Amino acid sequence: MWNTWLNVIFAYFLTSVTSARPNILIFLVDDLGIADVSCFGNDTIKTPNIDRLAEEGARLRHDVTPDSICTPNRAAFLTGRYPIRSGLASDRGQLRAFIFTAASGGLPQNETTFAEIASTGGYKTGMIGKWHLGLHSSSNSDFHFHPLKQGFHYFYGLPLSNIKDCEPGQYIIELLVPGLNPTNVLTAGAIIGVTLFICYLTGLFNKTAFILLLTVTALISFAMSTFLIMMSQFNCFVMKNYDVVEQPTILENLTMRFTDEAVNFIRTNKDNPFLLYMSFVKVHTPLFNTRPFVNHSIHGRYGDNVEEMDWSVGQIMAAVEELGLKENTFVYFTSDNGPHLEKVSDTGEYHGGWSGIYKGGKGQCWEGGVRMPTIVSWPGHIPTGISLDKLTSSMDVLPTVAKLTGADLPDDRVVDGKDLLPLLTNQTQQSSHEFIFHYCGNQVHAVRYHPKNSDTVWKAHFVTPKWTEGTESCIGKSVLCRCHGDRVEVQDPPFFMT
Repeated sequence: MWNTWLNVIFAYFLTSVTSARPNILIFLVDDLGIADVSCFGNDTIKTPNIDRLAEEGARLRHDVTPDSICTPNRAAFLTGRYPIRSGLASDRGQLRAFIFTAASGGLPQNETTFAEIASTGGYKTGMIGKWHLGLHSSSNSDFHFHPLKQGFHYFYGLPLSNIKDCEPGQYIIELLVPGLNPTNVLTAGAIIGVTLFICYLTGLFNKTAFILLLTVTALISFAMSTFLIMMSQFNCFVMKNYDVVEQPTILENLTMRFTDEAVNFIRTNKDNPFLLYMSFVKVHTPLFNTRPFVNHSIHGRYGDNVEEMDWSVGQIMAAVEELGLKENTFVYFTSDNGPHLEKVSDTGEYHGGWSGIYKGGKGQCWEGGVRMPTIVSWPGHIPTGISLDKLTSSMDVLPTVAKLTGADLPDDRVVDGKDLLPLLTNQTQQSSHEFIFHYCGNQVHAVRYHPKNSDTVWKAHFVTPKWTEGTESCIGKSVLCRCHGDRVEVQDPPFFMT
């Protein structure tokens, strides 16, 4: 009899605790500029679903990242720690992110992610989209850095990113060796072959030497061009958990498939608390759209991509609302870094975003590269339609998730992020951050200082990139601005701004 009552009481208590904990939905967009969405000042690109999130929650207008490029910022986003702490702050010039799936590095397993925090609290965790934090370590089957080894129960997406290799005729290796592509390799082979033939005709080679050299040239040209083609295939594939389900990646309807996967994850886990990390490959280049969104905006292919991404947000939020989960779902929307200002297509069309009133973009520590269009919504807890100018960081997600799930933060390391809830729920009017550092690779290029009991935030720039004249980018010089050497200018004394 007593056992029965105890079981009933325990079940009631467990249900009450579970229902009190919100679902967590995290949207991370790729290369979205702070002024690319309507609610942050864009009056031509239409983003009604993102705008609705802002109307129902809070816009964080001083939300910044510790770096300004994909891989290090994603490491910081997941762990709440500066990327240099996890070894993902590179000094490799413009190659400060993984560009090959076969790279042997990644987010260390001893780092704690917000997925692991939620998982220990009984949440079902899923990730859809772009990972970009490594895959294998010492073999092509150890999956050492895979999302399922980092706290996620389900993964559907790209282990790398949406890179040049995913677009026919484009090759990421050209970042390392300009002009190294199959067409040029075969052309070079043909030129060498003609040269050998001329040498044979003029008597410089006998017939045997000519045939031997021509055969070697043909074999090398064919092997190298085949390798380059295959390497691009190896970089672009879709995984479902540990299985490759598509190779090469078909871009056209990828956002639609990601959206369906996200909705299915929510439906499957509607009766339990869940954390879903929706990591868009949009609006990173190469740009692509499903047919209904081709020529959908007045801003060319980039605008089409932003508007399709907004549609996806709307579909996922509609599923949350349809299932009656909206009132108990914490939603966080942001970008990983600023817009890629150097991106211009072969036809001259600009394929990057907009930083609005802020200087610079992706790859730079100017505001356009590190200040994000962040929105947070949680009905009944966060006031609606508010705009906060307090200093916050993308690293704040992990400690906020810990608070929401009732889990403890790891006590064996420094966590640089701060719990956002006191600020979002009006328990405090002050940011918990005193300093936030902005890295370019493994070097600090700028720092923010927020004096305690003050609303002022100072920013000091120690190093700034040398822009191409007449621009706020390094277009024509490199794919991204560099971090050191003759491509930067040391500010001595530092350049201060508020």
